[in-house]
Amino acid sequence: MVLQRTGPWHRQKIKIQVKGTSPPPLLKKSRQKQKATKNYFVRLTALTGVKSTLPPPIFVKGVICFTDLCSELIELIGVDNFSCKSSANHLKIMTTNPASYRTLIHFLKKQKAEYHTYQLKEDNPMRVVIRNLHPSTSTELFKSELELRLFEVRQVTSVLHKIDKHPLPLFFVDFEPTSQSNDIHKLKSLIHTKIKVEEPYKLKTISQCINCQDYGHTKSYCGYPARYVRCGALHSSSACTNPRDATPKCALCSGDHPSNYKGCSVYKEQQLRNKPKMSSPLLGNLSHKKSVQVSQPVVTPLAHSSDSSQTYAQATSGTHPNNIIPPPVSDINK
Repeated sequence: MVLQRTGPWHRQKIKIQVKGTSPPPLLKKSRQKQKATKNYFVRLTALTGVKSTLPPPIFVKGVICFTDLCSELIELIGVDNFSCKSSANHLKIMTTNPASYRTLIHFLKKQKAEYHTYQLKEDNPMRVVIRNLHPSTSTELFKSELELRLFEVRQVTSVLHKIDKHPLPLFFVDFEPTSQSNDIHKLKSLIHTKIKVEEPYKLKTISQCINCQDYGHTKSYCGYPARYVRCGALHSSSACTNPRDATPKCALCSGDHPSNYKGCSVYKEQQLRNKPKMSSPLLGNLSHKKSVQVSQPVVTPLAHSSDSSQTYAQATSGTHPNNIIPPPVSDINK
């Protein structure tokens, strides 16, 4: 797939003068574009008071003609509102604003395209954990008390024990991502109870889509065909005709196990990829020292002696006060 050099992608021409040791034209153009984008978001933040972030990328599979797709996207969201990057498995599309992101997602759903993406940051709620409230406290009462304090609450969830499923004195609270929601950390008491507001623990497990069984995204933002977790076939769980006691088959590695098995080779590979690499400066210095040969003289160990009058200079030079140097042997031929 090769883009044509003439067309709407290259209508605007930029003249760049290169003098002395100035950067190459392509690098200079890229820096100008990054600076213009940064200035735009700074102005937008100053006007709205909310820090703007770029929408998440969209990964599309099965693109047959890239030029036709570009033409569709230019008419749909504009020539300056998206950029693409190709790989062996998919086409990565980056949009510049949430409106273009939502329009593109709607277009892909209408075309029944195979894609996956992630949630917009502005749609992601701010979640906190509130401790010490009695487990019998109603979530509706909890939510109304927070709304009386001008908090915009999406949902309140009671936390259950993992084993016996009894309610715990813990509640998950999802707020709208506004500046007012950050004041929840200043709240010390609620419903005549001293509470403690904390950040939720981040899960270390890799997210797996229950629609296509692939790792790295969730069902809500998946546009791939459904695959059953037990047989790996291209259908949903309700459409499977295999008996329950049939041998399972993984949709990822074709092994004799379900697709959500944590011992799967694909899952282990994902864990190794996400594992942080040890690349500290201290370790780098140690590895450098190991590769350098030592040029210091090697001191041979001395035999144990009861004489304690040996000096440091004698020890390092290999001599000993009790060692007797024999006189030179005279030549018998003389």
